[in-house]
Amino acid sequence: MSTTRTRRTPVILTVVGVIVVAALAAVLGVLFLDDDKDKDSSGDRTGPTRTTPKAPIRTGLDLAAITAAAQPDGTIRVGRDEAPVTVTVYEDFRCPFCERFEKNMGPLLADYAEAGKIKIDYHIASFLDGKLGGNGSVKAANAARCSVDAGKFTAYHSVLFGNQPDESTDGYTTARLLELADQVPGLRGPAFDACVNTAANAQWVADSETAFEKSGVSSTPSVAVDGKVVPSGNSAMRSADNLRELLDQRLENPGSGKAALGTQPQAPSAG
Repeated sequence: MSTTRTRRTPVILTVVGVIVVAALAAVLGVLFLDDDKDKDSSGDRTGPTRTTPKAPIRTGLDLAAITAAAQPDGTIRVGRDEAPVTVTVYEDFRCPFCERFEKNMGPLLADYAEAGKIKIDYHIASFLDGKLGGNGSVKAANAARCSVDAGKFTAYHSVLFGNQPDESTDGYTTARLLELADQVPGLRGPAFDACVNTAANAQWVADSETAFEKSGVSSTPSVAVDGKVVPSGNSAMRSADNLRELLDQRLENPGSGKAALGTQPQAPSAG
């Protein structure tokens, strides 16, 4: 009797195994069929979880066509006054981290300014001359201010950072600044050249540095969105995609977005 039971056991297990496999296959078939219902003809999922890809950041814009004007508070405003979001940027032309910021974020800011989504207020500092020696920051700031009067600030600003000398080298000489201006069509001329050669905006440069020192912002680059400083540890300061997300949130719902976590710059107390 026991011998017979031993011989029949493999047959029973085989039958049970076939039934289990068949049932599992049926369940998987239903799942795959349901999955296919959520796909369109291209194989992509449809339904509420799909997000519309963002348009690529536009590059190759005519930067010389983006307006810029000196403001009463000593900033240089790029873009249209009626733009709904204000981005404030604190920079020193000798600052290597500012060069990196412009390389990574500059195309995004130019795209959004040209499209009328944002306006950019640049605070030009020149404190690195005091730390490193020389006067390259002051001379570059003066030349940048000269380019505003020539209607070419946005393009020249990009050229200056794109050709930044080593931080320890006082490379922004008068001759070099005029040479770089040749890269901006229509910038060179008697008025601009004289402005650079004579440091015509020396007082503006000094006042701009004083305003930076009183702003409560302690380093460059620093960025504020709608008056609130974006902390250096905020992801928006690390990539153009994250900064774009922040700006889009502000455009869609003012007061929202990661920038809301920032604080307004506070001037140091008199005491």
